[in-house]
Amino acid sequence: MNTTTAALQAHVTTDTIRAWCRRGVITATKTAGRWTINATSLARRIAIGAMRARKQASMALDLTATYTAVLIPGEAPTTITPTIKRRQTPHAGNIIKVAGIVPLLADQIDSIPDHGDRLHAITVLNAATIVIAEAHDTDWDDAPNARHGGQLRTTYQGGIPQITVDDILDLADQLRTQLTKGA
Repeated sequence: MNTTTAALQAHVTTDTIRAWCRRGVITATKTAGRWTINATSLARRIAIGAMRARKQASMALDLTATYTAVLIPGEAPTTITPTIKRRQTPHAGNIIKVAGIVPLLADQIDSIPDHGDRLHAITVLNAATIVIAEAHDTDWDDAPNARHGGQLRTTYQGGIPQITVDDILDLADQLRTQLTKGA
């Protein structure tokens, strides 16, 4: 199957499918510049993702968690707490914006062995936001930092090897589940 069909089946972007192909996450061959994806391999990857999503969904996020770090030597420690803002727009419906996501990724951040790399990760992730939108936005259809037609998206572009854009979008999915219960 081609990348478009695979992306639709896996509920990810075509860029994600291409990245999986390049990294060997799924079995695929490239002929004349186009990927042909093995359906069985893709089905296995989708199943792994579903198991991961179920595991994450079973654990509620502590949205009052904090993360404290000295970002600048000699300065006072900085404490980061998630902030959640909700608004409604005529075109996009309900929108939830989540900033200060560092405490929600504390385990991954703390696993970064180099202190400088860890501080860099905190700085980058503290500037990142997650947007959860009720409506599909075609402007985000092929964006590598969005899922479900832009209903889940992030300003995070990657660059921290231990924390991928997919990790942030998985977090966005979990936040959507948690924040929209009973809404």
